[in-house]
Amino acid sequence: MVEEIATVVANESAGVWLVTTPAGSCNSCNVSQDCGTGIVAKTFTPRQNRFFVKTPLNLLPGEQVQIGVAEQGLVLAALMVYLLPLILMLTTLLMLQSLWQPAEGWLLLSAALSAAFGFFLARLYNNKVQQQQEPVQILRVLSQLKVTNAVSDAQQP
Repeated sequence: MVEEIATVVANESAGVWLVTTPAGSCNSCNVSQDCGTGIVAKTFTPRQNRFFVKTPLNLLPGEQVQIGVAEQGLVLAALMVYLLPLILMLTTLLMLQSLWQPAEGWLLLSAALSAAFGFFLARLYNNKVQQQQEPVQILRVLSQLKVTNAVSDAQQP
């Protein structure tokens, strides 16, 4: 299971709205402020992902939870989004080239249409899977640390 920390933003009767902030890989080195790759990564990475999770838990805004996504669903979704359009496009091109031998413009148009149809099929599959099962699960609610004022505690007689 792939795990991530999320923050509750809003609470509804059926579940909660969660926000996650993706961690960039370019934040660990000392020159990330001056590095071109780090600047590009910070510019093009999404700032926050917001999504709804059905849960019977009564969570308050600001609480942090650990969420999990099943690896099988993640891999299958990646295959559907990346491989299905590619396979449909190549199959269409091979069939057209061997049966009809059209001009290159028609081949490009049919490749684009078959790839778009593959993305459409992947979206239909995603909607069907989301109706059958919840892709994201709340694993546990993280305990919040209570912060006390160390200065006032030290000054007490």
